[in-house]
Amino acid sequence: MHRIFKYNDKIFNSSDGTIVCGIVNVTPDSFSDGGRWFSTEKAVAHALELIDQGAGMLDIGGESTRPGSTPVDPQEEIDRIVPVIRELKKRTDVPLSIDTWKASVAKATIEAGADIINDITGFLGDPGMAKVVGNSRVGAILMFNPVISRPDHPGSKIFPSFGGEGVFSEEEIERMNALPIQESMCYYLRRCIKVAHEGGVEDERIMLDPGIGFGLTKRENLLLIKDLHVLRDMGYCTFVGVSRKRFIVNILEGAGFNMDPETEEGHENRDLGSAALTAISTMLGADVIRVHTILHHRMHSEIGNAVRFAEAMEDTHLKQYGAKKSSQ
Repeated sequence: MHRIFKYNDKIFNSSDGTIVCGIVNVTPDSFSDGGRWFSTEKAVAHALELIDQGAGMLDIGGESTRPGSTPVDPQEEIDRIVPVIRELKKRTDVPLSIDTWKASVAKATIEAGADIINDITGFLGDPGMAKVVGNSRVGAILMFNPVISRPDHPGSKIFPSFGGEGVFSEEEIERMNALPIQESMCYYLRRCIKVAHEGGVEDERIMLDPGIGFGLTKRENLLLIKDLHVLRDMGYCTFVGVSRKRFIVNILEGAGFNMDPETEEGHENRDLGSAALTAISTMLGADVIRVHTILHHRMHSEIGNAVRFAEAMEDTHLKQYGAKKSSQ
């Protein structure tokens, strides 16, 4: 299915292949790189390095949403990321996505030049978000968030609150809990899309995210990746974030690999394991992959794209390894 995504005056076409989106965490406490880029200068330098390595998009965040994290005041979030946006807009035309679920933060970042709002609640956390985006020309990424759809689930209780209280009735929450995770995701995202439409956000400005790693079990994470077609069949471009997620560590630890981030090998293995899922997700049709490192993921995404678009590849006869050119 051919899909497009619009933001401001730009258009992304799903037939162009997967975009690798680099993460820029302007936070002191993100789960894997908190504090490394916690200043405007360091964040901008890191962002430009990611672009040099091949990032086709950046996702900038000023609040950690990892399990056990502390919520950040909206003004603090604005103060962290708006200077980064302004500086990057002077130096690159790579689209800037802002990772926030708060309407006031979104408004400030849009005014500063943001291209896309990446809302991990899918417009359900802050009732003002859809209208803020609707009154602009930016794009929106709407994520399935099980922390909101099943608040009493063990996986949800370790996360901070993302708002959304009362969006779903008790009966709806019970229904989503009883559904297979793929169907629960679709139920949740259909509500997000309805809210987006009511706020004035057209379909072509919407991208969907399956919410990998947010209050999901290992099995549920893997099923949402394996069945990515379920998300794609909703008719929108897809945004997938698998980089350094805990279930990857769990899988590889169980297989006997060193996953200790305090060691060089363990840190590298986290990115290698993540990149394997990037290849798989790309092959299955993910349009944007959100990652911490570009070099690992760009290579794996290229392989995934080659398989995904195999019918369009040149039918080239490949030379034997080590074969010498014949003399004239």
